[in-house]
Amino acid sequence: MTGTRQTDPMQWVHMVPELAFLADSSFVIGKPEQSDPFVCEKRNGVWGPVFGEAFLDNKETACFYARMALEMVFLLNSLSAHNVKEYLNRIWVACARSAARKWKASGGAVKSNPETWIEVLAAETLPDMEWLQKVCRQQVSSVFPAINGPHVVSAQTENDDDFCLWVQRVWPYLGSSDVLMAEGGDERLGLDPQTHQNRYGCTYRPSATGGQYSSSTASSPSLHAFNAVERCRLELVRDMLTQPPEKPLLALAEGIKAFLAQYYGVEKPDNCILASSGTDSVLAALALSLVVNPAVGVVLAGVEETGSGVPLATQGRHFANTTALGFRVRKSEKIAGFPAGTQLVTAPLRTENGKLNSRQNIFHICQQQIHNAVQAGQRVLLYLLDTSKTGQLVPDMQVVQALCHTYPGQIDVVVDACQARLMPERIKAYLQQDWAVMVTGSKFYTGPAFCGALLLPETWRQRLDDAVLPSGLVAYFNQAEWPACNATASLNNGFNLGLLLRWVGACAEIRHFANVPASEKMSRLEQFLSGIRHILEQDQTIELLPDALVKRDALPNAWDQQQTIFSFLIHAGGNSGMTPVLNLAECRQLHVWLKQDISGYLPFGCPDTAHQIMARSYQLGQPVAVPYARVCGQMAGALRISVSARHISGSDMPAGMAYQTYVEQEIQNVQNALEKISLILRYWPFLQKAEEKPASGQLENMVGVEAEALLPVAL
Repeated sequence: MTGTRQTDPMQWVHMVPELAFLADSSFVIGKPEQSDPFVCEKRNGVWGPVFGEAFLDNKETACFYARMALEMVFLLNSLSAHNVKEYLNRIWVACARSAARKWKASGGAVKSNPETWIEVLAAETLPDMEWLQKVCRQQVSSVFPAINGPHVVSAQTENDDDFCLWVQRVWPYLGSSDVLMAEGGDERLGLDPQTHQNRYGCTYRPSATGGQYSSSTASSPSLHAFNAVERCRLELVRDMLTQPPEKPLLALAEGIKAFLAQYYGVEKPDNCILASSGTDSVLAALALSLVVNPAVGVVLAGVEETGSGVPLATQGRHFANTTALGFRVRKSEKIAGFPAGTQLVTAPLRTENGKLNSRQNIFHICQQQIHNAVQAGQRVLLYLLDTSKTGQLVPDMQVVQALCHTYPGQIDVVVDACQARLMPERIKAYLQQDWAVMVTGSKFYTGPAFCGALLLPETWRQRLDDAVLPSGLVAYFNQAEWPACNATASLNNGFNLGLLLRWVGACAEIRHFANVPASEKMSRLEQFLSGIRHILEQDQTIELLPDALVKRDALPNAWDQQQTIFSFLIHAGGNSGMTPVLNLAECRQLHVWLKQDISGYLPFGCPDTAHQIMARSYQLGQPVAVPYARVCGQMAGALRISVSARHISGSDMPAGMAYQTYVEQEIQNVQNALEKISLILRYWPFLQKAEEKPASGQLENMVGVEAEALLPVAL
């Protein structure tokens, strides 16, 4: 809000991306003589907020009251007149808690709280019910002055016992969309109180257009995806006002499974397991393999380019200090119910000099280890990585088919397709091989960070009919996320709303991408890739890692034959104290600086253009450790520019922009990011000295995201 008084609140709310969607459902007017921040009125059959002096004159709290009022009128306009009168207290609690949690998550201090009830309504614990009922009576009579006085309002609403029971059941599921999406996962999802970013440098608020090339790691949601989440959440709240919350929450989970089954060609929705991350899916896959044989040996090629927690999860161990459902655990300890002897063996993706290992070498390593495991009486859980952090496919489908033919009935295959950089027809083909497939909606499709799924062929699903799942899975999964059967009755009967909302955002991006005609996908992708490759090949500072020939069956308009992750090393340019090619630690520091406005770090006298470049933010894929001879025995760090479904669909294009203009701007953003890298290298010593503590503080939060915690048995 600008100026000292906002006289046109309708114009203002449409300038705030998170509020514009809500404002479309009603009228919004200002009334300076009104003392209350807002009241809700019904005009011509439509509810809308009327904002008063306390809103119009206070820009610090304007978003707080605007959110609360707009959510309230959305619900009012979605309910029958009878339900509005009966559930006014519920409506107020739902909207007040959402606004309060948003206020606190945005850093609102107690002394600046616009309302005295904020701390209590934002808390995880339930409030005192007598206090809450008193506050509701006061607030409802204030917000709805047209529905007579407080005594009439009280007579129209539900009885106290029903209201209290409702509050107890829905309390965990009330909050703003960005707050809820940051819940229901391990500590990587937690938002830094200063930056409001998770450990991957992403938010759960809609991102600005441009400079988003981190889809190989994680992305902030587009406004398109965020609005889909907002609508879903509000419709969910509307349904929870009038019925037990379990019913709409279960319907939401089943709807997501149905969408994934239809998109990927899964036999039926009940063959989908929703998981908070790809690593959580690994636990589900191991549990299902153990149903057949309690002795399992895991073979994983390319472990260094899969998720950092995967080596632990493949062995049935905790891969973080907090589980998806908020349980505190000890990282690397065995999860209850999983056998202690599960061993992981690996085949390296790259040789010591950084070159890709040959297909034949990987085949022979996998074959030898499978032979050893079978001889020892173990069932083999073999991973096919499609695709890795740098876009590789290892081992390919033909190699895995040959191994399965050699050891019939002894191998379970899981395809790690968490990057989702392949056509849905490929997923269906994997499932038809009787292989399970791990996918996410938060990599290529740029849904909100952390939403995964394990897709099951029917034979895998049938294992659950007589299975007993490891007891420790109760810390990671709810019943609603698994197929309905006796085996999953031992899981929690709650709901991971954060996971469900993240999937809602991802599904919105998938639909947008799917609606682009196949031939148009190809032409858009080719234009984008050729533009980026030309820029990268012209830059003397970087060294592109060579692409691998991805062996896939021929399909019409097969966009997934293209390499959509550009991985590159960075030459230090002779800076003293630095390795000739940036090592992993240096590359991590560079990655942090790329996201920050570091124009204030520059020495006196730098040209204005340098300040402008250093002020811009660019989100690239996190550095990957790569063997390289020129870093003196250390691992080099490879940065990644990742093309996403969003770049092809244009789901984050400003309204009215032509796609050609959009793609040209995005290609130019890549050029600008490389210019910032060059300037960072030039002024590296100054950047290290100036404001070193804030920069290193963010860097510390990144450590462990890509680092291995428990080394597998290396071959």
